[in-house]
Amino acid sequence: MLWPFELRRSYHRRNDIHARFGGQQQGGISTPANAPGIFIFTGHGAGHVGYQDVFEADGSFRYTGQGQLGDMRMISGNRAIRDHVQNGKDLLLFQQTKKGGPVRFEGLYVCGGWKMEQQPDMNGQPRQAIVFTLVPQSGLSIEAEGLATEAPVDLSLEELRKRALKAALAPTTASPRVALANVRARSKAVRDYVLARAKGSCENCGSSAPFLTSTGQPYLESHHIHKLSDGGPDHPASVAALCPNCHRQAHFGRSQISFENELIKKIIKIEIF
Repeated sequence: MLWPFELRRSYHRRNDIHARFGGQQQGGISTPANAPGIFIFTGHGAGHVGYQDVFEADGSFRYTGQGQLGDMRMISGNRAIRDHVQNGKDLLLFQQTKKGGPVRFEGLYVCGGWKMEQQPDMNGQPRQAIVFTLVPQSGLSIEAEGLATEAPVDLSLEELRKRALKAALAPTTASPRVALANVRARSKAVRDYVLARAKGSCENCGSSAPFLTSTGQPYLESHHIHKLSDGGPDHPASVAALCPNCHRQAHFGRSQISFENELIKKIIKIEIF
C-alpha cells in the first residue's frame, strides 16, 4: 500500500487518518481492520501517564506499549505491534507535539524486538511495562544494486522457506543495536527465500532474469509489496522477486495501486503450496 503521508508533515488525527483508514481514535495504538497498517501515536503527555517513549541516538525508537494501570500484557495493540510482520501490517509512527494539536508523521518502522522493564503506571505505582524497540525503515532501505542478493545454493527451497517464516517473528531483545542486527538478518532470510522461489523468472511478468550475476545466478530484485521502500523484513507472502523493469514500475508506474494489488494475488497463489 502506498500511504498518503509525507515524512515530518502534520495531520489531523481524526480527519486525515481515522476518517480514511479507520481504527481507534483514542489511545496510543490504533489497529484499523481493513488497512494494512498499525498507527502508533506518541508525544504530548505520554510521560505524565507512565509511558517513557524516546528516540535513541541511532534512530531507533523506544515505545512503551498499551496499558495505563498494572502490569502490561502482550494482547490487543501490543500483540499487533509484535506480530505486524507476519500479519503483513506496516507500523506508522506519529508524534503529537502539543495537547489537542495535529500529529506529525515520523515514518515507517519495524519492530526489532521487545522487553519487559519496570516503569510507573499512571498512578505512580511500579509495574512491568512492555517496551518495544522500533527500527526506522528509512535506515534499512537498500539501493537496487543491493537487492539482488545471492540466495544460498546449499539449502533447499523448503529450508529457505522455513527460515523466512521464522524470520517474521519478532524476537525479544534488550539492546537497540541487537534489534537492528535482528531486523537486517530477518530481512535477508526473506530475500534469500524469495529469490530462490522465483527460480530465475520475474514473479510479475514471468520473463527470465535479464542477465546472470558474476557468480552465475539470475539477477532479480526483491520488492516489498506493502511498503513505500524496500527496507526492513516482511512476510514471504508480501515480497516478490521482480525483474528491474517491473521493479521500477512498482515504484514509479502510473498505476502503482492496481499493480501492487495484482502482484499480491500472484504471490499469494505462489505461497499456497
